[in-house]
Amino acid sequence: MPAGELYSLTQVDNGNGTFTLITTGGTAPLAAATALATGDFASQDGGTIHGTAIMQVTSGLSVSAGSVQMQGSLDGTNWFNLGTATNTNAASTVFAPVIVTGTAVRYVRAHIATNITGGTVTATVGMAN
Repeated sequence: MPAGELYSLTQVDNGNGTFTLITTGGTAPLAAATALATGDFASQDGGTIHGTAIMQVTSGLSVSAGSVQMQGSLDGTNWFNLGTATNTNAASTVFAPVIVTGTAVRYVRAHIATNITGGTVTATVGMAN
């Protein structure tokens, strides 16, 4: 789907400890352009209020500790935590997605809640109605 169209997200368990995100309508997932060890990833503007947010985190080589927290905002300035943080306690791992429903957000981002030890992580965030 072209940029600006709405997507929805479906999580599929591949049965081997990995997950696949499928988009069909809602806001296209925003993958991190840069791997981080501290700070905030770029935020995604959903263009309107959404009721479902999702985040998936992948750790790089040698990562041994840290955590990533999904955050939401109504104005892009004031942020609040969504769901539980993903503990990045293993290297080269795609962690189970964090999915939050029933909380109104227009913006969503991934935030390094505890500095990443040993490397960097990437995060993908998305929203659906």
